[in-house]
Amino acid sequence: MDESRPVRDESESQVTLRLRQERHFIRASGSRLHIDVELRAEPPVHPSGPERLPVALALVVDRSGSMAGDKLGMAKRAVLGVLELLKERDQVAVVVYDDCIDVLQPAAPATAQVKATIRQALEKVDARATTALHQGWLTGCHAIASDAPGAVERLARCFLLTDGLANVGETDPERIAADAAGIREHARISTSTFGIGADYDEGLLGPMAVAGGGQFHHLRSERDILSTFTGELGDMLAVAAAQVRLELDIPPELSVDVVSDYWMGQAAPGRISIAVGDLLGGEQRHIVVRFAFPPQADRGGWPVRGRLVWSAGGAEHSTGWEEVHFAYADDAACDAEVRDASVMHWVGLHHAERAKRQAAELSRKGDLAGTRRTLHSVARHIAQYAGDDADLRAALSSLQELRCLADRPADALFAKEVRYQSQRRSRGQRDYRDPGD
Repeated sequence: MDESRPVRDESESQVTLRLRQERHFIRASGSRLHIDVELRAEPPVHPSGPERLPVALALVVDRSGSMAGDKLGMAKRAVLGVLELLKERDQVAVVVYDDCIDVLQPAAPATAQVKATIRQALEKVDARATTALHQGWLTGCHAIASDAPGAVERLARCFLLTDGLANVGETDPERIAADAAGIREHARISTSTFGIGADYDEGLLGPMAVAGGGQFHHLRSERDILSTFTGELGDMLAVAAAQVRLELDIPPELSVDVVSDYWMGQAAPGRISIAVGDLLGGEQRHIVVRFAFPPQADRGGWPVRGRLVWSAGGAEHSTGWEEVHFAYADDAACDAEVRDASVMHWVGLHHAERAKRQAAELSRKGDLAGTRRTLHSVARHIAQYAGDDADLRAALSSLQELRCLADRPADALFAKEVRYQSQRRSRGQRDYRDPGD
C-alpha cells in the first residue's frame, strides 16, 4: 500500500488516510482479521480567509433538583467562561431544563449585549424538579439548526451537561443515541456530553456523544465543568477538518465489527459509514475494524476499500479510495504468515479499551462472571501477540488491575471513570479536567 497523500492544495487543510491489514491470507475455513485505519489532518500551509470557522454553540444545562448548590453555580460560571471565548461572528444559544424547557437565549451572534443578556438570565435560574434530558438537548440542537440557503459555513455543536438520569419523555439510550446520529448527519450538529457526579447514566451519555460525533466527559468535581467546557471549545476553534466520516466499501458477505468506539451506519448498499467527528490540525487517529470472512467457496479473496469524507470551504471533500485485499490460502501459508506488529499494536490497545468498557458495564449490572470472562478472554488474546510492545504490556497490566470489577459490583464513580478513560483513549481525545482533582 502506498503512503497516504495530500488531497488538497496548500490553502486548505490536508487529510490523509492509510489502511493496513494484520494479515493478507484467509484460511479456507474462514477467518476473523483486522485492519488499522490511520487518519490525519493538517492545517493549511498558507491559509486564506478567516483564521477559523465561526462556531454555533448550544449550551444546554440541567437545572433539576439534584443540581442545587455548587454544581449549578459552577455550571453557570462555565457558561459565562465559554461566552468569553466567542467572537461576534459566532452564534450562541442557552437552554436550561428540568421537566420543563426554557430557552434563555435563542441563537444569536455572541455580541457584548447578548452575553450580558445571558448573564442576567442565568442569575434567575434555580434548581428544581426532574430531568427531561432528551427534550432539553433536542431544544438546544433546534436552536442552532440552520437550513437557510447559502448559510455561512460553521462548526455547530451542542454541549449537554447533566448530573442525573433521563426520567421525563424519551429515556431509552439507544433511541437517544440514534437521534444524536440523525442530528449529526442531517443538521450537521455534533453533540458532546458532560456528566457530573455519581448518578448520571454513562451508558446514555457515552454512546450519545459517540453517535453525535462529539466527546463524552466524566466530571469528578464542579471545577471540572469550567475546564472541560472551555477546553473542548478551545479545540473547536482549531478544527482543520469538520464532520469527518470514514466510508468503507465491503462485500455484503462479510460481517463487520468496529472495535474502536465509533458510531457505524449504513451509507449505501455495501458501504458503511463511521462517524469520526472533527479533526484538529496535526491530529492523528486510529480506527480498528475487524472482518469475519466466510469459508472459501468459489472465489479467491475479498477486497476492502475506504476513503475519508469531510467538510471544508462550504463543500464536501474526500480522499481517494485506498484498497486492501485478503486472499484465501492453505493452512501452511496462513501459519507461516507473520502478523504486522504495527497493526497489532493498535488492535490490542483498542480491544483492551473495549474490554474495559464492557467489564465496567457488566460489573455495574452485577454480572461478575461475565466481567471475569470478558477481561480474561481479551487479555489472553492480546498476550499471544504482545511480545515486547511496551504499550501492549501496559494494557495487559491494566486489564489485570481491573479484575477487581469481577469481585463485587463496581462503585458508580469508579465505573464512570473507567468508561470515560476507555472511550477517550479509543477515540484519541483529550482529558480537559482539572489536574488537581
